[in-house]
Amino acid sequence: MALVVDPTLEMVPDFASNLYAGICADLEAATNQTGEEVVAHLVEAWNADHDARVAEWNQDREAEARVLAEAERARTMQENDECIQREAEAEKERLEGEKKKLKMNSFDHASSVGNYLNPCPAQYAIQKLTNFEYVELWYFSPEGCKDALKFLCLVADNDLSITRTDDQLTLQPTSAFKASKAALADHELSFSIFLRAKNLFLVQISKAKWPQPNIDALSLFFWHLENHSIRNNSDIGDMVILTYASRVRQDWHDRLKRDEGFNIGNINENLIRTINEELWDKIRSRTLNVVRLQS
Repeated sequence: MALVVDPTLEMVPDFASNLYAGICADLEAATNQTGEEVVAHLVEAWNADHDARVAEWNQDREAEARVLAEAERARTMQENDECIQREAEAEKERLEGEKKKLKMNSFDHASSVGNYLNPCPAQYAIQKLTNFEYVELWYFSPEGCKDALKFLCLVADNDLSITRTDDQLTLQPTSAFKASKAALADHELSFSIFLRAKNLFLVQISKAKWPQPNIDALSLFFWHLENHSIRNNSDIGDMVILTYASRVRQDWHDRLKRDEGFNIGNINENLIRTINEELWDKIRSRTLNVVRLQS
């Protein structure tokens, strides 16, 4: 049983006093020793027991000191770990804050503006590409780029919102992310405008960091359509190709979202023939209606 009173504070009893006279007399009679010898033996026995209890007391105090020291060390380590974690979180927040700050890139002092300024599509179209979504080719046509420039000149300065572009936060007109009322579907474009628009479209999807296999498939898609034989063999060949491009590109995006993507660069000749027949049926139907109205 652990000691609860410090034995180092104890004093050897006065065994020669009257308090112990009875005990000493009994010991004298039992051991045939003199009174002085009995007192000396009692003192010796008490000192031996006292020394043992002092040693036990000191061992207990040393054990308690070790436990307290270990607890203090653990507390200090925990405080240090918490301090390091707080500093790491603060540094992380600082770095995140730095990333969110608007930044202006540097420039080459020896350079000048080029001889040709690249047309700039509407932010609505760029945002669509950033999200890997379908957007009409009209936005990448000369007319679409002019519409975007005209819109930016008319938009109110306080009509702004924060958006992320190229891993940086920028202020953009809120209305810039809305579809243009002047936008045309792909099949409503002239073929020459379609070809010019797809060129800028391919440049922009590369800037938007689309996967290279997807860019390559679209490039092959447009090349096959531009050089398809139906354009030379049918009076409505361009219309057929534009309709095919409009429908297939939309379907390609829809299927990609469902993880059912197909290689858009592989042209489906059966679908082209079906669209050709469909458009001829519409032309014949309109012609018949005109004839009926005139008769």
